[in-house]
Amino acid sequence: MELMQRKLRYSRDSYFKLYHLCYYLSNSAFKNEDVQRIISFKERDVYTVRHFASLAIQYLLDQRMEQDLIIVRALHSNELKALANRNDPLDRIGKSLAATFNCFYKPELLRKTRVTKAVKLLNTQERKAELKQTYLVSKTKMDLNNRKILIIDDVVTTGVTICSIIKAVLDEFPLAKINVFSLAWTPTQNQQSYIQQQGNKPLVFNEPELNYGNSSNKDWLDADFESGVTRISVL
Repeated sequence: MELMQRKLRYSRDSYFKLYHLCYYLSNSAFKNEDVQRIISFKERDVYTVRHFASLAIQYLLDQRMEQDLIIVRALHSNELKALANRNDPLDRIGKSLAATFNCFYKPELLRKTRVTKAVKLLNTQERKAELKQTYLVSKTKMDLNNRKILIIDDVVTTGVTICSIIKAVLDEFPLAKINVFSLAWTPTQNQQSYIQQQGNKPLVFNEPELNYGNSSNKDWLDADFESGVTRISVL
């Protein structure tokens, strides 16, 4: 896996950076290793969750994660807010990043007005209708203007969920500086066919897609897994 960057369209004229580690190919006839790992992550396989937590830290080290960074996560369809005892795999990613970069994981900053349908079976327009005005920012004494915010998710497909979160944040804090990190990104069907032909290599699809995270000269120590936080130290 490699850390890839692309532009996530928010409006006609504005984009946000989306970092992702791999492709999630929705073609049911093509289940490569990356797709299987994403499925295992969603099923809360301990080894896979640990694997992705370590990769997220390793590849984001070069992205200047500042100490005032705030990390939030997308909520599941049946969630109105993030619960402390849920033990969600994305919470593991967020807590691990916050512990490593000495920043803040605040999933409770986001809430939803209602339980929503699972969007994976909806098309883009149906997703927009389902998620319209559902995400809100909880009341907080924190001023998020000019603060860097990292939104994390497991898979970004159409980007509708992420854009709904971005809108909620910008409605309250228009000067917030937002980036997105996802384990995987789902290309269009035509792009997926091309990826399969090319052997699932990182490819450019009509927008800049740079590779980061060259860490071949670093050693990594993964410790304290049972505490629910993956800590990576550069030796």
